[in-house]
Amino acid sequence: MPDAPGGKKILIVEDEESVRMAIEAGLEVIGGYEVHAAPDAASGLELLKSLRPAVLLLDLVMPVSDGMEFLRWMRSDPDVVKPDKVVLMTALTNPVPEGNLEELGLDMVLAKPFRLNDLAAAVGADPPF
Repeated sequence: MPDAPGGKKILIVEDEESVRMAIEAGLEVIGGYEVHAAPDAASGLELLKSLRPAVLLLDLVMPVSDGMEFLRWMRSDPDVVKPDKVVLMTALTNPVPEGNLEELGLDMVLAKPFRLNDLAAAVGADPPF
């Protein structure tokens, strides 16, 4: 996806290509964001360090290293600047008790499947519809 001039950076860490592409398409409709994506936790962490995105959209269930391990890496790595907003995406019901969000470094949990307006709210944008 092309960079949005002056747009906030968003990093998507999602292993399923179809889901990643759907999120990218949704963010294109919402507009105003420079969107980057990683297919796994390890490459996502490297992008997180170099891009310093304002928003991180993080899948919970991924092979090899899951979203929770990614959060542990993020908190323990001195080279990581925590994004302004960290959103955990999952199809699991109640994966994180609400009282534990801050402790884990999360701002919210976005339940999959989600609608475009839910995605807009998660990244801090006005709903497109």
